[in-house]
Amino acid sequence: MGSIVSKLAFPYPPKEHSADALAHRSRSNQLVFLTTASKLRIPAVDIRRPDSEFTILYSHGNAEDVGLSLQILDAMSACCGCSVFAYEYPGYSVSDGEPSETNCYEAADAAYRFLTVEARIDPSRVVVFGRSLGTGPAVDLCSRIPDIGGCILQSPLESAIRCAVGNFASYALYPVDIFRSHQKIGSVACPVLIMHGTHDTVVPCDNGRTLYAQLQGRPCHQEMAYDPVWMQSRGHNDMPQDLCLGHCKKFLQFLHDRGAGSLKKSDRGNILPW
Repeated sequence: MGSIVSKLAFPYPPKEHSADALAHRSRSNQLVFLTTASKLRIPAVDIRRPDSEFTILYSHGNAEDVGLSLQILDAMSACCGCSVFAYEYPGYSVSDGEPSETNCYEAADAAYRFLTVEARIDPSRVVVFGRSLGTGPAVDLCSRIPDIGGCILQSPLESAIRCAVGNFASYALYPVDIFRSHQKIGSVACPVLIMHGTHDTVVPCDNGRTLYAQLQGRPCHQEMAYDPVWMQSRGHNDMPQDLCLGHCKKFLQFLHDRGAGSLKKSDRGNILPW
């Protein structure tokens, strides 16, 4: 049953388009390759703005890959005035391996390690962005790394099973459930922006509302509270790009104003222990 859930969760698109698109990024020195803890080689697109305060670490959604996300990544960097680093999941586009929950987590770890260890970006200047399925790796990473500057979740799911069949049935299917963000989001120690369409039939908006309610229960919530954005009459794939990026830009300004981007001597000791 667990393998069936994984197969349904990862319907990756054809690889041919992304291979060509990523090859173009290689010629502009925006393509790097990472190695996960399981020794899988994955590509990542590195859109660097030397004058930017923040770097968005982007986890893409389901039925898409990094190559198909290039337009939104470029627009995000331009609109928000930030660097963007988008990694690929194993089994997608030109990556090694097969997609799985564990492999997605290891890919996110490899991307975070590249930014904080190799690129030497302070953790407080990393803002993790997850869309749809990508909110699973995003919440998992932020729940384990307390010094990450911020987290943006677009159309987040409580878990794969809860998204598909609701909370009640999820108890019976708990052993095979994946991306259990509802169990982890209370451990996220940074400000979080949630954006969700109220008419989303793929990941119902109740998923986002439940996660926001859990955020409000954090002991530290009041000092980092940020209002969610419920986009009226919008679904899963018609969230207006300009409005979403505008909200992201405002969120980065909020992080700047509260000092999340200021360098602290203690921060360098709190990255993952590889």
